[in-house]
Amino acid sequence: MSEQDLTPDQLEQLREQLASVSAADVVAEAAMSLIALAYVRLGIPPEQHERFRDLDQARLLVDALGGMLTATDGRLGAPEPSLRDALASLRMAFAEVAAHLEAHPDDAPAPTAAPEPEDSGILRPPSGLWVPGQE
Repeated sequence: MSEQDLTPDQLEQLREQLASVSAADVVAEAAMSLIALAYVRLGIPPEQHERFRDLDQARLLVDALGGMLTATDGRLGAPEPSLRDALASLRMAFAEVAAHLEAHPDDAPAPTAAPEPEDSGILRPPSGLWVPGQE
């Protein structure tokens, strides 16, 4: 159903419903999506998600969550402490998975896409995600 399929009254009702949701709730919901997908990309739990493991994708999701929580610091209300705990747990899980794969490289799934060349000319900020063995 597209916006054109809605009557003016239905469209107004939809706008009212959207306006009634707080911005903090939308951010918290987005954070939950990042958390869930990050665990999938970490391959956790392995019996369900190992085939989806992609540490580059997991790092992007964890970094996005960290950036979102930094940008909204102190403004999310009740869910904020739980989201920060989830971020800390994700960072620890990332470090554990990365360390395991470094020690057992045969456990890593085959890459699904060609890695980007080292010097692609694209400037990227540092990830901010600490990984054992990286300075």
